[in-house]
Amino acid sequence: MIDQSIFREYDIRGTVPEQLNAHSIDLIANAIAAKCLSEGVKELALGRDGRLSGADIMSCLSSCLQERAINIVNIGLVTSPLLYFAAKKIDSRSGVMITGSHNPKNYNGFKVVINDAPISGLELLNFIDEELPNAEIVGQEIHQTNLMNLYIEEVCSQAKYFKKMKVVVDCGNGSAGEIAPKLMKALGHEVIELFCEIDGNFPNHHPDPGKPENLNDLIKAVKESKADLGVAFDGDGDRLGVVSNLGEIIFPDQLLMIFAQDVLSRIEGAQIVFDVKCSNLLAQTIEHAGGKAVMSATGHFHIKNALKKSGAPLAGEMSGHIFFNDDWYGFDDGHYSAFRLMEIITKLDEPLSLIFDSLPKAFSTPEMNIEVEEKHKFRIVDDFINNAEFFGGEKITIDGLRVNFQDGWGLLRASNTTPKLVLRFEAQTSERLQEIQNLFLTQLKQIDESIEIKLS
Repeated sequence: MIDQSIFREYDIRGTVPEQLNAHSIDLIANAIAAKCLSEGVKELALGRDGRLSGADIMSCLSSCLQERAINIVNIGLVTSPLLYFAAKKIDSRSGVMITGSHNPKNYNGFKVVINDAPISGLELLNFIDEELPNAEIVGQEIHQTNLMNLYIEEVCSQAKYFKKMKVVVDCGNGSAGEIAPKLMKALGHEVIELFCEIDGNFPNHHPDPGKPENLNDLIKAVKESKADLGVAFDGDGDRLGVVSNLGEIIFPDQLLMIFAQDVLSRIEGAQIVFDVKCSNLLAQTIEHAGGKAVMSATGHFHIKNALKKSGAPLAGEMSGHIFFNDDWYGFDDGHYSAFRLMEIITKLDEPLSLIFDSLPKAFSTPEMNIEVEEKHKFRIVDDFINNAEFFGGEKITIDGLRVNFQDGWGLLRASNTTPKLVLRFEAQTSERLQEIQNLFLTQLKQIDESIEIKLS
């Protein structure tokens, strides 16, 4: 038996040891091996983040995969971008990252890439009971120790502009502490390290830069040190948070405006992909810069598939996942995205605060959450789509329900990684912003009176 709720649309994620333990890991290894063998893959890169359970899970998964004739390239404690980088460099173009991302510290999970394609947890669930032939030759494990140096050398080789900056790097005690400060120093910048010691207890703040409260220490450090900018990462380093030289939070859809303008100045008419949580102003900015705005469902699985289908040079999500597919490899990479931002600041020869000031603005909320029972969250969203009324609004249902009005928009969707509903709102005035938010929340309560409307 295995708790099937851990198999998510993007990946596999659950609590340790209740949901992830030796028995369930063996079944998951069977599914991964079966999928690999169906694709002719016999080798995987394997890495883990800094969670307390990571080392034991990695040892168990590696053994279980080797028993099923899969060779392992062990890259140790790394960020998810480094795992994706490693997978790009081996012949099989495949890998597994053991990470709980930004979930609470008792969680862990698996992000899987096979044949250069993301594999959803739901797809792997189909292979759980697959019977495999007894391995005639047991897989082997080798350790790759120079991966980080290769990564840093490749990023540094792309640097076209240089002006020494003072940057505060907040790794939230996650695995980005292993590479982000070293990368910034290798690029020649002055680095002020904040919580860069890897500690799976996350003693200072939770490693989720998508929550403004988790950026308070970074804002304070940027102001006190008079830094040029501050950057923050989530637990496995694939998401980026940014604070300007004046301590302003630059939200990911605003970052995407900056990145899109830069990319489109070199690649005319390109498509730029973004998720349903992003501002309408992003689409307008893309189109004004001569690009084509493409909205996608949320999640690295969907974004990567949209990138592959469209060939877009850039994509991103409101959660802070940024995907460069022009001079980079098309995977979400927080520390590489920080490098690209610093290149733009240097090229424009303006402080980040001025670049930020030049962007179009609206009244908006950050991503907000309502806790609900895991088993009910998708049903609630389906009921909302079918029953909520928004006269004069354009309904978009590619991921939950987004309603566009002439003067704003609102979104309700189910999180694929936590037992929560996700909401976001934007409008041209603060009064209209409150109206749209109230319209959503009032109807949500009418659809399910048991929901406690407590936004976080």
